[in-house]
Amino acid sequence: MDNYLSPRWPRGSGAQPPPVPDPAAFRRPAPQRPRRSPRRWLVSAVCIVLCLALLGGISFWAVNGLAGLLAGVQIPDSFGDPPPHRSWQLPSPPSRWSPDDLPWGDPDPTVQLAVEPLSGPALSGREVHETVLPSIVYLEATSGGSLGAFSGTGVVVTGSGYVLTNYHIVEETDYVEVTLLTDRTRGRYPARVIGFDEKFDVAVLKFDGEGLGLTPASLGDSDQLAVGDPVYAVGNPLGYLTGTMTEGIVSALEREDEVNSRGLGMIQTSAALNPGNSGGALVNQRGQVVGITSAKITGLMRENNEDLEDAAVLENIGLALPISDILPFVNRILATGKSWRPSIGVTCFESAVDGRNGIQVKEVERDVPARSAGLRPGDLIVSANGQPVSTLTELRRAIYRAGMDGEFHCIVVRDGVEIPISFPLVDKLDEP
Repeated sequence: MDNYLSPRWPRGSGAQPPPVPDPAAFRRPAPQRPRRSPRRWLVSAVCIVLCLALLGGISFWAVNGLAGLLAGVQIPDSFGDPPPHRSWQLPSPPSRWSPDDLPWGDPDPTVQLAVEPLSGPALSGREVHETVLPSIVYLEATSGGSLGAFSGTGVVVTGSGYVLTNYHIVEETDYVEVTLLTDRTRGRYPARVIGFDEKFDVAVLKFDGEGLGLTPASLGDSDQLAVGDPVYAVGNPLGYLTGTMTEGIVSALEREDEVNSRGLGMIQTSAALNPGNSGGALVNQRGQVVGITSAKITGLMRENNEDLEDAAVLENIGLALPISDILPFVNRILATGKSWRPSIGVTCFESAVDGRNGIQVKEVERDVPARSAGLRPGDLIVSANGQPVSTLTELRRAIYRAGMDGEFHCIVVRDGVEIPISFPLVDKLDEP
């Protein structure tokens, strides 16, 4: 099955497309043909005969030359390797953009975010929209090297003006502006980038929110979501349909993005997402932001080279980053301006030994604390930081949430015996 569109959609355009010109404006009026005298007709006929003779001579010379060239070419067998294909298309110049071109701001270790417990009655759709809309902003990112602007969505997470969004909105730009959806004056506020995590598609921005009466979003625990739970997506599709809310359910959890694998289970939702929703909020029935909408899977799907008209169009398959999973990276960015990648320094895979599911260690790297603590190849990790683990996503979640500040506690099964092992983690962010 071929997916003809990437699930990571482009940023929405910040400007309306120009009107389609009237094709009639480009039609030339048919010229009036004057009558020709017999003499002029005779002269034209002679010219045509001479031209045909000249073209015949040229064609004969060209065919002979082409035949000579083809004589030295070996035609490959139909079952052999195809001949190399040469493209004469001019390569596009490499981008000179780098993250240094972004408008950078300073981190603040005193700012840390946390999820709030699920409490209170379920809200109606109207109440959810009224609760979340003051926390949603419109983002417009521009680059000095291009004439266009890219639009997206952000979620205000502090009263001082910190905004959570997707990295691909600000990528390859050098200026970002924030517009409050509840501001009737539609004032624009310049924003600075505090930090980002490119792989997880997360970015933290900051604009001056003093005196604006900002309403920070309530962050909910995405771990409490279950398949079938109602959710809402709030954002700015197409860049000008600001504050749009769509309704859906949690279609799946821990969904892996197969095209841009982030190594992090994502929330799949049936709520409609479109370009411009990037960086927006996925909200539960309590009005809490439980995810950051990041991608969608859509396009024409064909099986066995079937005709295009028989292809299936995919709809309502959106993906959001779970708040509880990305919060450790966001807080790291807030504190240091840089993300991290905690790791135990092993190569491992999902396995089952003697009827017990877990993560089996294949290899332990040299000079890592896990090796010094006694972790060995063949050990089956069945628990991480007090939680049972049987999938790589569960193990990664436990590692990421542990961060770099404390010890990692795990229980391994070796020769049928459970052994507790604790050790510090290592940061693998800068490694390929």
